[in-house]
Amino acid sequence: MIRKIKFEDGRKKLAEGIFSLCRVLTLEGQVLVNGTFSFSAAEVAGKLEGTDLYFNQGIRLAAAAISEINQAAGCGTGESAHLTAELLAYCERKSASGISPVLLARELKAAAKTLEAFVRENAIPLSDAGVDLVEAITNDRETAKMVVDGSAVGEVVVKDSMFGETRLEITRGMRLDGGLIVGAEGTVSDALVLIVKNPITSFSSIYPLLQKTEQQNLFILADGIEGEALTLLNTNVKQNRIHVRAMKAPGIGRRKEDLLEDAAAYTDTMVFDGIYPCRMEEVSPAMLGRAKVVTAAGSYTIIKGNTDNSRICSRIKAIEERVRDPKTNYYDKQKLRERIAGLMGCAPVIYAGGYTTAEAKEEKRRIESALAYYQTMKQYGVLKKEDLNSVPIGTEAERFLTESMKQSFKKEEISAYLLILMIQKICGLIVMWLTTGAVMVSTGYDREDLELIKSGVDIERLRG
Repeated sequence: MIRKIKFEDGRKKLAEGIFSLCRVLTLEGQVLVNGTFSFSAAEVAGKLEGTDLYFNQGIRLAAAAISEINQAAGCGTGESAHLTAELLAYCERKSASGISPVLLARELKAAAKTLEAFVRENAIPLSDAGVDLVEAITNDRETAKMVVDGSAVGEVVVKDSMFGETRLEITRGMRLDGGLIVGAEGTVSDALVLIVKNPITSFSSIYPLLQKTEQQNLFILADGIEGEALTLLNTNVKQNRIHVRAMKAPGIGRRKEDLLEDAAAYTDTMVFDGIYPCRMEEVSPAMLGRAKVVTAAGSYTIIKGNTDNSRICSRIKAIEERVRDPKTNYYDKQKLRERIAGLMGCAPVIYAGGYTTAEAKEEKRRIESALAYYQTMKQYGVLKKEDLNSVPIGTEAERFLTESMKQSFKKEEISAYLLILMIQKICGLIVMWLTTGAVMVSTGYDREDLELIKSGVDIERLRG
């Protein structure tokens, strides 16, 4: 349908929307949305929107800024909402007194730069009080200790649990989900590792390699083992003629290819495809990888290789760059962290427990937020709240921003990264509000558009 475009001096309505969201997010306790506790500003914002499109626009702008902070730092929703409300009220009072909004925006930008530079220069490494800071998010000291202890070992992965209690498990080696399709469960030492990109269907293609390996232990990780190859391998293993264990590579598509490449780097070999670097019949034992121990359980297999090689270091660096990429979504980041844990040969896994599905889901989100917050503190350091008293204050905007920042936090130590994000995102939001002249919205929404708007979809960007 044809849309009607409406213009209005919408700064007042935008402010009402921003205040509406901040009032809810700054309340003590959690926010219950549709029967489940929510940590997302976007979820809360979707329930606060009404029929006034200008009011809704203010809610969305605030939710977008606060959500970015929460996703990057793992927490800070309430603190960001408090800072937003304080700065917005300050700028409204100044504007009402006759000061130019453009001048206010300029002063706020300068104050934000001064405070950000101070935080970067005065951040200190995380102390032993890390458990106390994490406990503020998990609401449980034992869970907080799991996050800290797991992070000290390696890259922590958070998974769902079938049990009521939350627990930490540390796996030494690279874990491959899935059972064996050839060979019996158990543990073997000093195994050769063959990694194949394609399914193995012909026994004759790997028979020359089996002759060369003789009585050595051989572990095969392939896209699949089918037909006569599967039948004859199992038959010879049962008759104790060969010592082979094989499994199908877990995952699909690109994730499976990445896992095969990771396993090849971890065991210091290459991924064979039957053509490069040679045909399967020409593969020699010297071209295979080495695993110190291969442990096959019912639903997973763990291989322990040599983690001290340059290939592993280069792959970990490449994966960490993808994790830091803002375009990488949350789910992909979790999978990338699992790959890092596997390549490091030590995978601490926290299983989030709960006696109901909703409770387990909430526990997992809490642990993930606490983990993200702890990682930012380890990487960027912390700043003591009392140190904010030493900020060089030259303007009224700098003084008010510093005081508002101190009032937003209850803990005495704060993640420096969280402070920087809040300064950048919240000050950017207020500057944008100050420099807004007119707000333009479409008033010709149909029923389908309204449903999409309630779900948080930006109709104007979607429909062009």
